[in-house]
Amino acid sequence: MSNTYDLIVIGGGSAGLVAAGGAAILGAKVALIEKNQLGGDCLYTGCVPSKTLVKSAKFAHQTRAADRYGFQTLEPKFLDDSFASITDRVQKVINVIEHHDAPEVFEEMGVEVIFGAARFVNQHEIEVSLKDTEEKSVMKAKRFCISTGSRPFVPPIEGLHETGFITNEQVFDLKELPRRLIVLGGGAIGIELGQAFARLGSHVTLIEMAERILTKEDEEVSGLMEKLLREEGVDIRAKTEAVQVHKSADGAKVVTVESGGEKFEIEADEILASVGRMANVDGLQLEKANVEYDEKQIKTNDYLQTSQKHIFAAGDATGHFQFTHMADYEAQIVIQNAFTPWPFRKKTDFRVVPWATFTEPEIARVGMIEAEARAKFGDGVKIYKVSFTENDRAQTESSTGGFAKVVTNKGRIIGATLVGEHAGELIHEFVWAMKEKLKVTDLNKIIRVYPTLAKIVQAVGTEATLENLRSPFVQKWFERYLKFWRSF
Repeated sequence: MSNTYDLIVIGGGSAGLVAAGGAAILGAKVALIEKNQLGGDCLYTGCVPSKTLVKSAKFAHQTRAADRYGFQTLEPKFLDDSFASITDRVQKVINVIEHHDAPEVFEEMGVEVIFGAARFVNQHEIEVSLKDTEEKSVMKAKRFCISTGSRPFVPPIEGLHETGFITNEQVFDLKELPRRLIVLGGGAIGIELGQAFARLGSHVTLIEMAERILTKEDEEVSGLMEKLLREEGVDIRAKTEAVQVHKSADGAKVVTVESGGEKFEIEADEILASVGRMANVDGLQLEKANVEYDEKQIKTNDYLQTSQKHIFAAGDATGHFQFTHMADYEAQIVIQNAFTPWPFRKKTDFRVVPWATFTEPEIARVGMIEAEARAKFGDGVKIYKVSFTENDRAQTESSTGGFAKVVTNKGRIIGATLVGEHAGELIHEFVWAMKEKLKVTDLNKIIRVYPTLAKIVQAVGTEATLENLRSPFVQKWFERYLKFWRSF
């Protein structure tokens, strides 16, 4: 193990792997320090396992709704009558994908992969405690990238730790289905897993302190999803706070909640905490490197530099957007800015950031929602909305729930929300349109295959185009043109 590097990357999740691999390919001498295993939260406790679980839950739901497709309905049974068949499938998918993040892959790129815990000694040195031998080694670098990710935030509820709970870090290891599950938090993780476990057979109670679930989404999205989730049997308690947890005499986990000034108890077999995330900064001793941070994020500028210009941060640890695709994006920014002269350095551009929640129907969003746009632009905002019921492919799929809602200002797209089948795929047309600063009518300018769900994007553009054609100015102009043309 060498002691001096061009770049030391701390953390082998999505951001760290991209930063280390990219820099090594450029020819830099790179070390990647990881505490446990490469791949991070996304591979082992986030995107991959959750989407695998969601798919199994969707299949179970479809068998119960088989009459929608002309078949007799069927109550699905777990393989070998064991819920472990579901989480075993999750692990199998992880096993297939994890070879992409194997140490050998990055070593072939030229990265020196070191497993151990890193802490800063000063602004240019770290001490690494090796995982297997517990030996300690001091390593130096001209540049650092901190990509240590995030972990679940555990709410300070009295008795929660003593009673026991799980987060996304343990939920995919369950071997028995909780008959009754309480989900704390109505954000993306809580909604995804809450719906999935309800479809797999749990009685799910979802507790959310805010007035509505999915507070980062458009209010129409929250309303529609609450309605659909209730229809599937999820007991949603908004404007409700969990204040205390204890175990009953028979071993049940009892959550005392407060709503409208009244307190009452809800019993469950398991409690899933999904109320947010916090940056992994413990043990890094960032203060010894004079790097500014708090429990939510490592503070960075537009170039992803920390308070020390040679120390960068990327991914969840920055607190910007805690998505895998944004970790990838930020890591690419770090590579460019760490190894190019100042005039060629690149600022982060968070104007067009898409994300998706993989419920059914899926939710996807980019840019502003209606409330944000009206607060900023007032009456200059124009909304275009098309229902999935108007899409012929959605009709053939019996997947007509949802809508496309596009927010514009002076004709330009400043935000889009999709709720519907494959919304996470369809949102990228709007992402590209916003990135290129296109007008909403431009959505009508390319030919799309019929019948496809993508036609809903074109339908938004068609609606805007027809609205322009119906304007008094165009109508008057065309009336004069016809009069002139008919005179010949």
